Amino acid sequence: MIYKSPIKIDNAEDIRSKLLKNTGVIVFGTGNVGLIALNFLKKQNINVICLSDNNSSRWNEVIDGCRIVPPEELKSTENKTPIIIANNLNFTFIRRQLKDLGLTNIYDCDFIFSNVNIDVKECNLTWTETNLKKEIDLYMYSLSAWKEKKNFLKVKNIDLVLTEKCSLKCKDCSNLMQFYAKPVDEDYDLLIPSIDNFMNTVDYVHEIRLIGGEPLLYKKIDYVINHLLSFKNFGKIIINTNGTIVLKGDKMNVFQNDKIFFDISDYGKLSRNLDKLLQELKRRNIAHNYRTQKTWQDAGRIVKTNRTDEENKEIFGNCCQNQGLSILHGKLYLCPFSANATNLKAIPYAKKDIVDLNIDDKKELKKQITELYFNTEFLEACRGCKGRHSNVDTVPAAIQAKAPLKYEIVS
Repeated sequence: MIYKSPIKIDNAEDIRSKLLKNTGVIVFGTGNVGLIALNFLKKQNINVICLSDNNSSRWNEVIDGCRIVPPEELKSTENKTPIIIANNLNFTFIRRQLKDLGLTNIYDCDFIFSNVNIDVKECNLTWTETNLKKEIDLYMYSLSAWKEKKNFLKVKNIDLVLTEKCSLKCKDCSNLMQFYAKPVDEDYDLLIPSIDNFMNTVDYVHEIRLIGGEPLLYKKIDYVINHLLSFKNFGKIIINTNGTIVLKGDKMNVFQNDKIFFDISDYGKLSRNLDKLLQELKRRNIAHNYRTQKTWQDAGRIVKTNRTDEENKEIFGNCCQNQGLSILHGKLYLCPFSANATNLKAIPYAKKDIVDLNIDDKKELKKQITELYFNTEFLEACRGCKGRHSNVDTVPAAIQAKAPLKYEIVS
C-alpha cells in the first residue's frame, strides 16, 4: 500500500539525499516502524550498519543482515553517524537516551512516511493493512505534536472513562477494573463540562477513545457521542469494546458517522456477541476492526516496586501509555493506571500528576495540560506499577475472576 502522510514534510527529499552521502546509518527500534524503516532504507540503497532496541530479549538477533545491539554499544560509534529513531511510542525518551550517550545526529521517521510504499508481508509486520494507516497516522500526529509543542497543544489521544462497569471480569485488566467492588457510571453532568473544558483548551486531538469498563454499558453513550460530534478539532472517536454487547434500535444510529470507529477485542467465546456486532456494523456501514487477543502484558496489578527515581524515569520513558491521557471524574491523568489507581485510593493522590479540568482560566489550564503531557519524566503512580514496556511478561488474555480482587495500598 502507498502511505502518504497527512502532515506535510517539507524536507523529506533533502534528508534522504543527505543520508545517502553517509557511509551508513543506525536504526533505533525493531517493532513495526523499525521494520518499515529498514525496508525503506535498503530500497533507497542507504547502508544500515546495525539496529538497536531497549528490548533486551532481542539483543544479538539479526534482521535482514543487521544485528540488534544494546543501546550502550552505540557509544562506540562516531557521533556523526546518523541514528534514525523508528519507534511510534517512545521516541521522546529514546531521543533523551541517545543524547545521554553523547549521540546527537538524530532523525525521526517522518521523512520516510511522507510518501512510502509499504508491503506488509515483505516487511514482516504484525500490523495488518487494515490498521497500518491508523497506527502510522497516530505516530505522525504524535511526532508533529511534540515538534510543534511551543506553538500548539496537539495530543495523540484522550480516553474518556464512561464507566467502571464491565461485561467481563478479567483478572489482569491493565485498567484495573477487576479491583472495583462497587463500580459506577461516570456522572454525565460532570463528564460534559470536563469534555468542554478539555476540548476548548487543546488545539487538536487525533483520537477520542471511549472506554470503561465496557463503554457500551453506559446508558448515555449516544448523548456523549452527539456532544463530541459538535467539536471540530479532533480526528476520530474510537469505541473500545469487547464484543459482548450490541446496542438495539435507535441507539446504534449515532454511530453511523464517518468520525466513528469501533476497535473490537476478540476474546473467543467470551466475546459472545461478536458475530452479531460485526454483522450490525457491516449492515450500517460503520467503520470497525477486530483483533484476536491471546495474551496481555502482565500489567494489571498494583504492587510496591521500590524503584529509584532514575529507574522510574526509564520505566515511564519506555511505557506504551506515557501519553495515555485519561479523563475520570473531572480530572485529567497521563495514563489509565494512574487514573484508576488514584480513583481506587490504592496510591497517594499526586497533585503534580493530575489536572483538575474545572478551571475557568483557559490559559492556566492549557499550561497545566502542556506541562503534564510533554514534560513529565515519570508519575508517582509508576511506583505502584510493573510498567508496560517491551520486557514485561505476558499472561493469557481475559482470564475471568469470580469476584472483585483485593489490592495492595501503595504508600
